[in-house]
Formats: sequence, C-alpha cells, structure tokens
Amino acid sequence: MAIAATDLFKLVSLSYPIATNRGFFVQENRISEEDNTYYQRIYLVNRRGQKTTYGFDQKHDRHPQVSPDQQWLAFLSQAADKTTQVFLQRIDGGGAQQFSNEKEGVTNFGWQPDSKALLLQTTVGAKPQISESDAKKPQPVTVTRAPYKLNGVGLLKENVTYELRIQQRRQKTSHLIMKRQHDFDLGAISPDGQKIAFAAERLPDDPNDFSQATYLFDLTSQKITMVNEHLPQAALSPEAFSADGQQLLLVGSDNHLPNVSQDHLWHYDLTSHELQDVADDVDFDIPGYVNSDFQQDLSGKVADFVTADYYLARGFDHGKMSLYAGGPDERLTPLIDGRRHVTDFALTPDHRGVVFTESTMTIPSRLVYFDLASEEEQVLYDPNRQVTRHLGLVTPQTFNFQRDGFEIEGWYFPPQQASSSHPAILYVHGGPAVGYGYTFFHEMQYLAAKGYGVICPNPRGGLGYGEAFTAAVIKHYGQGDYEDCLATVDEALKLDTTIDPQRLFVTGGSYGGFMTNWIVTHTHRFKAAVTQRSISNWLSMYGTSDIGYYFTPWELEGKWTGDLSDVQGLWDFSPLAHIDHARTPTLVMHSENDERCPIGQGEEFYIGLKLHGVETKFMRFPKSNHDLSRSGLPNLRVARLQAIVDWFDAHQAQPQMAKGE
Repeated sequence: MAIAATDLFKLVSLSYPIATNRGFFVQENRISEEDNTYYQRIYLVNRRGQKTTYGFDQKHDRHPQVSPDQQWLAFLSQAADKTTQVFLQRIDGGGAQQFSNEKEGVTNFGWQPDSKALLLQTTVGAKPQISESDAKKPQPVTVTRAPYKLNGVGLLKENVTYELRIQQRRQKTSHLIMKRQHDFDLGAISPDGQKIAFAAERLPDDPNDFSQATYLFDLTSQKITMVNEHLPQAALSPEAFSADGQQLLLVGSDNHLPNVSQDHLWHYDLTSHELQDVADDVDFDIPGYVNSDFQQDLSGKVADFVTADYYLARGFDHGKMSLYAGGPDERLTPLIDGRRHVTDFALTPDHRGVVFTESTMTIPSRLVYFDLASEEEQVLYDPNRQVTRHLGLVTPQTFNFQRDGFEIEGWYFPPQQASSSHPAILYVHGGPAVGYGYTFFHEMQYLAAKGYGVICPNPRGGLGYGEAFTAAVIKHYGQGDYEDCLATVDEALKLDTTIDPQRLFVTGGSYGGFMTNWIVTHTHRFKAAVTQRSISNWLSMYGTSDIGYYFTPWELEGKWTGDLSDVQGLWDFSPLAHIDHARTPTLVMHSENDERCPIGQGEEFYIGLKLHGVETKFMRFPKSNHDLSRSGLPNLRVARLQAIVDWFDAHQAQPQMAKGE
C-alpha cells in the first residue's frame, strides 16, 4: 500500500509532553476529514504504553500544564460561548470543569508554584462583540501603525489592552495584576511565585526597531525591570528559572545582522545582573527551524534547567534537531542526538529523566523517555505505528557536496516503486532561513509514492550550517542559491542513475516559490513547474506583505531599514523582470488570504506568463493563508497535493513547446 494524500486523516502528531509521578501527559493532534478541521485531546500514558483520556471534549483540549503539587491538570479548551478558557481536572479522577471566565478568552496561562492559583493572560478590545444589526452595516477600518496586519490573523486591532490576571483555584473570578498597551509573551514564573518573566517589543511604536526585551515583573513591588538593558537591540525571550530562582535562561539573538544573527541560549544571573551568551562557541541556531508539513501545535519550548549550572536546549545542526546539554562554563554538546527531530520535551519532577516527542523521516511522531544517568531510551507511545507499517514509506538518502567553500546538503526521496527510468522533482524550501532535516514530511512521501524522486536541497541562506552560510544569500538572491539548487539536481542524478534527466520538475513555496519563479525565468531545464505562495515582484511585495517593508531590505540590501528609492535594484531581483525568458509550463498556486506573500504576487506572475504565451493555470485557494500546506483547511491541503501531481503527470510525456510554436 502506498501513502495517499488522505492519509493525513489517519496520522496524528504529539506535543506538550509532561512527566509526572503517575505517568506522562501528552497532547495528541489529529485532523478530522468529516469536520474538515483540526482537533486535540490529552492522554496520560504509563510506562507500558497504556493511555487514559483526560480533558473536557476531546476536540479542543490543548496546552496541558500540571500543577506543581501534581494534583491538578490545567488546559485550554472551548467554552460554551466559544471562547478559549482554562479548564481544571483532578489527576486522580473526576471530570474537567471550566475554571476561567474571561470575556475575550485566555491566550496563555501558568500555575503559581503553590498550586493555589493560576496566572491568566487575556485581552480587552481584541475581540469586540458585533451585533446582528452592526454586521449588516460594516464600518471602515483605520490603521495607524506600520505593522497593521498579520498572516493568519488579518488586520490587527488597535487600542487593545493586554492583561495579566491571577485567579485563585477556589475562586470564580480573577483580578488584574498587570496591564499593558502592547502585546507580551508570558514566559517563566519564579519558584517563589514573586517574579514573572515576559517578553515584549522594546519600542513597539517604532516601525524600524526590531528588538524584543525580556522583562522581570516583581509582584510585590510592582516594579518591571529590563533584563537585557545593556543589549537593547537584542530579541530575547525567557525560558525557565532555576530551582533557586536566581538564574534565568533566555533564547534569542543579539541582532547584529538583520534576519541572519543566530538565535542562541542566554544565561542571566538575577544577583549580579550579568547576561551571558552561553552558546557563543557553537555555530548553529537554538532552536532553529526544521521544514515540515506534519507537526501541529508544538509548545515551542527550547530550554530548561536540570540543575543551576546544567541545562538542556534544543538546537538545529546539519538537519538534526537535537537536545543539547551544557552549563555556563561548559560547551553545549548533543545529549539526545541522531537523525531525528526532537519536537518537544520536559524534565521529570526529580530531574533524572526527560520525556520528549520526536519525529524521523519515517516516524511521524512518538513519545519517548530518556534516562539522564544511563542515557537509555524507551518508546512510550507510538500512535502511528499500525498505520505506517502498511504505507511503504521510503527512507531518503542524504548527500552533500562542496560549492564556493560551502557544504551543500540534500535529501533524496526515491520513488516508492523502483523503475529503470522515472521523473524527479526539485523541491525548494521556504524561508530562506529554515532547513530540510530528519523529520517526517507527508508531502514528500506522497510524491515518492506517486512515482517521483524528490530532491530536497538546503541551499545557502538556510539554517543548520553556520551563520556565514545563512548570510551568504543576503544581497545575492537568485545567484549562489540558484546555482546550489541546480547543482543539487546534478548530484542527485549521480546518486540515482534511474532518474530521467528529460523528466525533471520543480516546485517550492514562499522563498521556494520565489526560487521556482527565478528558475523558470532563467533556465528551460525543467519540464513543468508549480509555484506556490511565491514572490514575483519585490516592488509590490515591499508594501503589501505583512513583513514586506522590513524583510525586503533585510534580504536584498542587508540593512535594517530601506525604502523604494532603489527601484532598479528591487526590480532586478524580481522574477517578473525576467518573464520574457520563461517558457516552462507553470501552475501558479496561491491562497486568497495570504498576508505574507500576498496573492497579488501570484496574480502578477500568472498574467506575466499568460501574456508571454507560456502554458499556465492559476489555482486560488479560498479561506486559506500562507500556511495552507501545513495547517490549512484539510480538504484544500488534499486538493493541493493532488493538483501538483496532476500537473506534473500531465507534462511527463508532453514536449516542451517554445513560445510561438
């Protein structure tokens, strides 16, 4: 049996692992074909892999947190009024009950160390109620800030108040402890419950400032202090307090290079006020980003203390997302390593072990226990094993080569059914500051099951190979990165001599869509192309993308801020400027509500191809944004996969026609 597009509905991913004395909590994320949506539920798994269901409705139960005394499970779920609220459930038995009752719902929460109260993060004015009569008379929307929209959200509300509240476990209402006029991220709570670490934009009213500060809020004095005051340009987020409350781990970048500076692990001493980059002797990102279409609703946890001078952190290096161990004076080294993607983790209450969720190229997601003393692992729960054993998943081959002083790494998925001659697809990732790696990728397995070899390059500009590698694409889009992609195809042809060089195809999304557009306007090597959520014109991208006004100068000019004064430079980097060279049959795919690479980018490229006589179609996805392939409406995810294969299948035997023929 071969994997199908609809097997998305049979597979699940795991996240938010928690270790307790009773077992291991984990969130299971699944996709409902019938309801065309995503659901979550919470299990308690014991050492024998037996599981007990917890939660409220087994559909919207997510982000579990166990109370420090291990008596209560708190989690988010959907209340009767459709708002997101905190629910509580006794771990030793009994049903879940709604705890919070915030008018606009709860966005984040955390336990106080005494287990008697919870902190609740909420808003005022972000979700105004609209009456039926008001809905019939929509009003104009006025914006005053430069960042005024966000992919997946739409227009950002102004005049919103962001609140942190506290509610005693035995009380019905909360009370306000902090109010801010700009959004913040609730981070860590000190062991004595008196200090709250949170992250927020340092200068939120300055559209050209991209720093993010970590602050400490003292509940007793009500004083807020900035942790990284001597490093104001940095972008840092708090991760965890040490057991004595005197140390704080943070993750982020010093921002010395726009959109290139690596994220590192930082250590802050609350007594000496010293902030130290404890990963300045390694050349990889913490945590980095592994390109995938499968993992859902990960906690995003990066680091934690084992002891005051020993901690763990996730890091991404050469395609592996590993769990590293180190200390203030000890270099970070791999602890949980290997060809895999550690997606989430948590320490056991006694700090003698780690429970983590992982993915590999043939294992979608599973729960594993790691003993810190013996370094032995035990698989606790593999929810997909019975499904994947019948799908004939392929194990990709890894290869690398040298170009211009850089190591270029790639992965090759051979067709599931071997043949003496078969087509292959060059698939360029987005970003560009991400990377392919050792994680499950449903789409690549599906394409391989359809008879295609799939070539996945990590060209310069991506993550996992050092900061210089990431920086190499800045001001050089469509140059060395383009050559890296084509060279990866050459290497794959050497690796698998059954690839038919006359049946090569190309696709990619976001930056990969830019590269697909660049490829079809600079070479005729490929039989057909599918460009997804692409960039075709940097001049229009600059002012219409939710990140365009700063991402464009970051990437194309290597500076923090820019303008449209260098029209020729931006145009030269635009695939649309070279459209007269295109002749590759190209399917243009774009989401109607994409705010990252707005649909106008696809519209411009489609019209350019059409008016230049190139075979093309335009496929528009309603109610979809930039994340369609990862978290979009499930039926449209399936339709997208099938359309890609249909386009390539239709052009396998068809001769490529030159314009005018």
